[in-house]
Amino acid sequence: MHKVSRLSGPGGLLIFSVAVFLAIPAFAQWTPNRLAADGSELPRTPWGAPDFQGIWNNSTTTPLERLTSEEQALSREARQAVIAATRGTGAGWLEQAGNIERESLIIDPPDGRIRMAGQGVQRLIDRENARAGRGEADSWRDRNNWERCISRTLPTAMIPTLYNANYQIFQTPDHFVLLMEMIHEARIVPLDGTPHASGDIRQWLGDGRGRWEGDTLVVETLHFNGKLDGGDYQPSHVTPTGPRGSGETLRLTERFTLIDANTIDYRVTVEDPQTFAVPYTAAIPMHRSAPGVTLFEYACHEGNHAMVNLLSAGRADEQQAIDAAALVSQQRIQAGHPGVREPAVPFAPIPDGGR
Repeated sequence: MHKVSRLSGPGGLLIFSVAVFLAIPAFAQWTPNRLAADGSELPRTPWGAPDFQGIWNNSTTTPLERLTSEEQALSREARQAVIAATRGTGAGWLEQAGNIERESLIIDPPDGRIRMAGQGVQRLIDRENARAGRGEADSWRDRNNWERCISRTLPTAMIPTLYNANYQIFQTPDHFVLLMEMIHEARIVPLDGTPHASGDIRQWLGDGRGRWEGDTLVVETLHFNGKLDGGDYQPSHVTPTGPRGSGETLRLTERFTLIDANTIDYRVTVEDPQTFAVPYTAAIPMHRSAPGVTLFEYACHEGNHAMVNLLSAGRADEQQAIDAAALVSQQRIQAGHPGVREPAVPFAPIPDGGR
């Protein structure tokens, strides 16, 4: 099932640069191999805690945020120019399960909508304007942190996207470890009451600490660095489901609850007063993978040439690169943001499947 990740970009990353595309046909969707819900008694570790250990998948085509029909129409219209410029390029070998019985992964606010703070919106506008006159690949800084194989960051890394929505969990009495297949990052969360590190220490995945509330594992993470959204100007290729703030005031509260042997009720509450007017909470079921499923190495920079090729293509035709970046920026604005809603990139799933 995971061969999809070896047919795409660096380490499995699907990279789309308007200036350098060849037309790639869209292929059939590949459904992850997962176990059905199991009503048997919850598995427990030798020390009595719920046993989360194993490989899990949270893939779904349900969007993070509920979009109105008008926003969906704007997105379809905005991406027409990009589709034309790339000769119909689409994503290949998608690995996604179907919808869950909700219009969005966000359950709070109840309407499934993210409410941006005014300063958060202004930061996005300022960053979009700062892109003016820049090409798709004037520098490696024009590509997002995911493409640069640095980090998918949080909460992005826990929100399913087009493929590789796989995680492996390990447990000891004092630690909870969650290994994410995509970008091969490991979150190591102490459970022993150790206080958070100093706020002077800022990390891509923040500083997480866990505790048990009954049979629910609660993980609180703070002290993220200030570069989660890319920096002072908008990356030319925005990460789907990406954070919309810098990360400086971000705080996450995650809850892992084993509701049967093969299902985790995962919920994450996102607070960032510089970015969001109110916190939001997403609920994303995680399903145990079938026996024989394993994680593959996501060797993002090792032996690949993606960034070199991106930068070289930008130098081959500077004006085309600038025009391409301007087209993508225009697309974001026409679709109702910059960055306030999910990017209207050509391969983004739009309800009703229309182009």
